[in-house]
Amino acid sequence: MVDLDGNYWIAETSGVLRPAIEAYLKDLEMTGEQIAAMRAYFRQWIFIGDWVGGSIGDLKAMVDRIKTRADIHEWLFLADLEGIDPL
Repeated sequence: MVDLDGNYWIAETSGVLRPAIEAYLKDLEMTGEQIAAMRAYFRQWIFIGDWVGGSIGDLKAMVDRIKTRADIHEWLFLADLEGIDPL
């Protein structure tokens, strides 16, 4: 699901993640399954990467608590502060 060489979620082939991320980006209502797909993607992203920084531990701890669009937004905000952009 995660290709850290730059393909990211666009190259994902299950057909589950892309609609979830598009719903998030277009500010559409998201299903629990879509939120779970993004949570799994972020989990892989943050644990596979060789990230260093002050908030990396927080990102790792927070990822399993993502349950809402607001949680996704908060996680992405913190990731952006660390220079991490999975989208």
